Formats: sequence, structure tokens, C-alpha cells
Amino acid sequence: MTDLKTGHTLAALLLGTALVAGAPAAAQDLAGKTVEFTILFSESGGSAQWANFYAPLLSEALPGNPTVVVRYRPGAGSTEGANWFQEQTNGDGTVIFGTSGSTQFPYLLGDPRVRYEYKDWKVVLGSGTGGVVYLPPDLGARFDGDFDDLKGEACLYGSQGATTLDLVPLLAFKLPGLQVDPVFGIEGRGDGRLMFERGEANIDYQTSSAYLRSVVPLVEQGLAVPAFSYGALDAAGNIVRDPTFPDIPTFAEVCEATEGCETSGTGWEAWKAFFTSGFAAQKLV
Repeated sequence: MTDLKTGHTLAALLLGTALVAGAPAAAQDLAGKTVEFTILFSESGGSAQWANFYAPLLSEALPGNPTVVVRYRPGAGSTEGANWFQEQTNGDGTVIFGTSGSTQFPYLLGDPRVRYEYKDWKVVLGSGTGGVVYLPPDLGARFDGDFDDLKGEACLYGSQGATTLDLVPLLAFKLPGLQVDPVFGIEGRGDGRLMFERGEANIDYQTSSAYLRSVVPLVEQGLAVPAFSYGALDAAGNIVRDPTFPDIPTFAEVCEATEGCETSGTGWEAWKAFFTSGFAAQKLV
């Protein structure tokens, strides 16, 4: 995913970075101005929480300490708002917006609704998250760091759709040769976890926060076994262990340990591109 230029997941604001490409930070005096921070979803979602968390930090970090106001522009899975941003010509730093994996994926997949181009934008902040894939105890007992003993096992997975963030786990299941049938139509990953708990699915993943909140208790009760995390990116763009889950191997480690699974080639590069844009650099300003 070279076009997105988001190989590095930033842990904090890039203090003093200009919002307009090529302009020096000293020239971006926003004192007394209002910066409109537009996100592409409703005010009740996770992106709204993310934007409202960062808004006061942006105000503190930007030259002149402008007022930063969050605006909401939902529609067409975020592509409508991204198309709107592409057309903006105001270059004084008072118009910024936030994307998500739901904005990155249509771009990467060539969605005909996309009229925006990441190469035209200056990314000043990236926020990532992780994900952990886990198994029920019977399959977990046969998992020893590779999937060689599970390749013939029929698995069911509750999925929100093949072109959503679920594309990342679906590709991760395919590369090692697992026989996973997705059950499409669930509305959220919480529904997928409930399917797992009811025995209606025997493989699942949750993002870091949901895994810590809802799956770790299952692991502690012996009702779930972690298989791998997606990992994180280091400063060079290499996949390393997620610092939130240092004891859980990455998908790259499990793939390398599984016969026939390669961490190179078209399949791997596709997985890494969608992992990067959907998790390691999920939300961008």
C-alpha cells in the first residue's frame, strides 16, 4: 500500500507539523481561527469518540492554539465525505478531516464511488488498533503455533462482509489453507463473539479493546484460546508483536510456521496492505 504513505503508526501528534504540504510550520499561525475537523460518520460511532479525544490535543499542538470543532458528514460508508474533502481548496489549515479503514478499503479495492486520492493529502496523524484471532478449547488444544493440524477442520466465522474490515481475517484464514466458511450478515464484531460463545462459530477475532474487555475473561475461564494477533508495525514498516499482546505470536509468525503459508508474494502483500490500512493505520487525520 505504497500510495497511502502510512507505514508508520504514530503514537502522538506530530507537534508543529504543517497541515498544508510544503508549508513551514512557523507560517501556520492559526491564532483566533476555528479548525473544522470533519469525520465521515455519525456522532454516535467510534470515529466520533476518536475525533473528540484528539480535538483538544490538536488545539494545543497547532500554532496559535486555534479552536478545533468536530463536524460530522456521514454517507456512503465514508466515501461521500472523502469525495467532498477532495474538492476542498482551502489551504490555510482550517479544514482537516479524519478517515478510517472504511475509507481506505474502497480506495484500495477500486470502488467506483471513490473520487479521492490519498497522494493529494498530507497525513499528520495516524492511529492504529490491533486484533486477535482466537479458537474454542478443542481446536486450541491442537494449535501449537502453526495451523498444520487444523487445515482439514471445517470452521464457521461470523462476518460483517467480504469488503469490510473482515477482509483482513478472511485473508488470514485463507493464506495458511484453513477451511473457514464465513456467515455473512452480522452487524458488528460483538455479534461474531456471541456466535462464538453460543457455539455457532468456532473461529473469531476482536479488536484490541473488545478482546481485552470481552474475550480475555473467556480465555481465563478456559473457553477460548488465542491463536495470533495481527501484530503492529515498527518504524521501518516491519510486522512485530503487538505491545498490547507481547505473549501472542503475530500472524506473520504463525504463517511462517505453517506449511505452505508464505510471508511474500501477492497474497501476503494483499494481506499486509489491508492490515496496514485497516488496523495499523486505521484512522488518519
